[in-house]
Amino acid sequence: MNSELEVVHKQHTASGEVEDQYRLLVESVSDYAIFMLDPTGHVTTWNTGAKRIKQYQAEEIIGKHFSTFYTPEAKATDYPSYELREAQRLGRFEDEGWRVKKDGSVFWANVVITPIYTEEGALYGFSKVTRDLSERKKAEDDLFKAYESVRESEEKYRLLVEGVTDYAIFMLNPAGHIATWNAGAKKIKGYSADEIIGKHFSKFYSRESVLEGFPDYELREAKRVGKFEDEGWRYRKDGSAFWANVVITAIFNEKKELLGFTKITRDLTDKKKLEEQLFRTNQDLKESEERSRMLIDSVKDYAIIMLNPEGLVTSWNTGAERIKGYKASDILGKHFSTFYAREAIESGFPQFELAKAIEKGRFEDEGWRLRKDGTAFWANVVLTPVYNSENRLLGFAKITRDLTERRRNEELTQKNQELVRINNDLDTFVYTASHDLKLPIVNLEGLLSALKEDLGEEAVKHQEILSMMEGSASNLKRVITDLADITKLKQDRERAEVVDLPEMVEEVKSSLRELIYLSNAKVEMGDFSFDKMKYSRKNLRSILYNLISNAIKYAHPERAPQVQISTYKTKLEECVLSVADNGLGIPDNQRHKIFGMYKRAHNHVEGSGIGLYLVKRILENSGDRISVESELGRGSVFNVYFTQDSPGE
Repeated sequence: MNSELEVVHKQHTASGEVEDQYRLLVESVSDYAIFMLDPTGHVTTWNTGAKRIKQYQAEEIIGKHFSTFYTPEAKATDYPSYELREAQRLGRFEDEGWRVKKDGSVFWANVVITPIYTEEGALYGFSKVTRDLSERKKAEDDLFKAYESVRESEEKYRLLVEGVTDYAIFMLNPAGHIATWNAGAKKIKGYSADEIIGKHFSKFYSRESVLEGFPDYELREAKRVGKFEDEGWRYRKDGSAFWANVVITAIFNEKKELLGFTKITRDLTDKKKLEEQLFRTNQDLKESEERSRMLIDSVKDYAIIMLNPEGLVTSWNTGAERIKGYKASDILGKHFSTFYAREAIESGFPQFELAKAIEKGRFEDEGWRLRKDGTAFWANVVLTPVYNSENRLLGFAKITRDLTERRRNEELTQKNQELVRINNDLDTFVYTASHDLKLPIVNLEGLLSALKEDLGEEAVKHQEILSMMEGSASNLKRVITDLADITKLKQDRERAEVVDLPEMVEEVKSSLRELIYLSNAKVEMGDFSFDKMKYSRKNLRSILYNLISNAIKYAHPERAPQVQISTYKTKLEECVLSVADNGLGIPDNQRHKIFGMYKRAHNHVEGSGIGLYLVKRILENSGDRISVESELGRGSVFNVYFTQDSPGE
């Protein structure tokens, strides 16, 4: 028996030693962030590599949700939760993308998430291994850009040469045989490519020139000097002569070995015809420019303008006047930064756009721009530098489209997606509330009735307490009934009614009578710029009920709660309902959380954590909003902003 125990003890000791070895191995790895998540995605372990890559100490990050490492865009789409679901579904999830370090900088990460299960098959958590591949990503991007640049450059040159029809541009091998043939060569000399490639270029010379060795002389001089230029008679396929300007250039490799020659030939036979043709071309160009100007001026859906090299506006079309609101006389000669917000100007963004346009050959951006009347619109902007034939910068072409409607549609789509998610959460909550809370309240009402019967005549002595208990049960029942309507929060203007705000406040105070009494709270009405609201009565009551009850519950322990309700109008004619308190206040790092479901700024205060969530959802569904101003230890002010048509008659 003792020997069996010794074996078991040795096995347990060996297992512990192996586990320690694995733990030490993981903790010592510095090139990989290796850590554990619990089933909900919160960090439970942290190794040296995680500290080095993500910059957090273990005590700073353990217990935090791993979405801390994700960009705002990834959080907005709930991508971290998607990763965990996929890891469970597939048994393993791998991804590459941008992640965020403690200092706010981003790095390109390879991430592998693996679910871990107990022997019973229950989800124990997830292992997460992260590698910083930022250097590899940069190298790949740089290589891709370089490759694209070379490929585009080669393609441009090929198309350029093949498309030229007024010059014969072709290649010769070192012996003078033709290797390439462009459209200009075919036009000027009359040969197609399959007829001439492989033949010696002396085919274009007179018999006398060939006998004198002049073609070979041209090649020797080009090889010796690097370039040879000449004018003289050359011959076409049909035997006719033309006066040619010829430039032959020798091509060498890095080892100075001759690869061949480029040969460019121009037909100068009829200079007068060329001059007349040039004149006609100039006339056509002027007419084309005039047609282009008239076309641009008539465009109404695009702001098409010209800037000089310093960014001053030099032309202004009808579309620019329609979109931006300025007439040509208002804006010509002004700097184009006039259309930008002060923050963009102070950050130097307009100058950055010009610099990027010069650097890249084109710059495109989307963002907010300003009209003459100060209103903002969402603009797509394309800036293109314009050069003359000597490659001197003449200015910039700037094309702007008003995409405000598209932007609003995108935001509306995103909002609708968020509402779908919210409605799912609300359905779950309503189900729980209706099934788990209604029955206890019915039992409580029955017990109160039984208690009154048992007390008999003694019930008169306790009537006040019994009434308060019955009132509390009734109020709770009403609240649960209101919660059952969460999925119907969408504001219906036909169901709106004129509500007297002071009366509504008194009604809410009556519902909160017991809470006010027990906390010795004072709920007062301050200044009322308006005292009537055209709004859903039930929803307005829910807003006031939750804001006032929260103000009382989150009271400072050293003083009785004081709550003041008032209304006022802003400079923009927004109607504001304000609820101020002298309570605990809200820490800065909690303000963005308090409107989430089941979120509370102070966990020691009793509550379901849905009050502010419901308020925010009611307001969002009616197109209104709420904000909070708070000072820790001094109190908070919740301001509800209603649309301009909300006040009642």
